Formats: sequence, structure tokens, C-alpha cells
Amino acid sequence: MTGQMWQRDDDWVGSEIEDSFVMVNIDTGKYVALNSTASAVWDALEEPRTQAGIEAHLRERFAVDEAACRASVTRLLGEMRELRLAAPL
Repeated sequence: MTGQMWQRDDDWVGSEIEDSFVMVNIDTGKYVALNSTASAVWDALEEPRTQAGIEAHLRERFAVDEAACRASVTRLLGEMRELRLAAPL
């Protein structure tokens, strides 16, 4: 899955509120709050990227080892896919 391109769904808009990035889907009205890691993944998906590219982006921002980063990004991308925040191309 690390070589697959991912893209965020542009039907979501959001704003930073305290320690979260709160988003609402403009079509469905559904909302979610992203923590700092999920928000960083969202930011990384401003342009389509591979999972490996997202991981590299996160390792630049956070002090995290490669294996932990890969596990977190894999989990987050699965959750984002389920919530329809992002999907593979």
C-alpha cells in the first residue's frame, strides 16, 4: 500500500479549534475532529501522495521512527478511507 497514491476528498472544509482540526463535509454535514497527527496527514494530502510520501512528510515534522510512522499512517489512511476523507487513486 505504500506505493499507492492517495488523495483527500475536497468536499471537506475545516478550521483549527484549540488542539484539533475540526472538519465538516459540505455535502453531508458530517463532521470530524482531527488530532495533530491526522491533521498533518490531511495537510500532506493537499496534493496526491503515496503513503511513503506521507510518511516522509510526517518524519520531517515529528520525531518518530520509521516503523511507528508507517503503522500510524496505515491506520490513519484506513480510518480516513472509512470516513471518506481520503481515498486511493
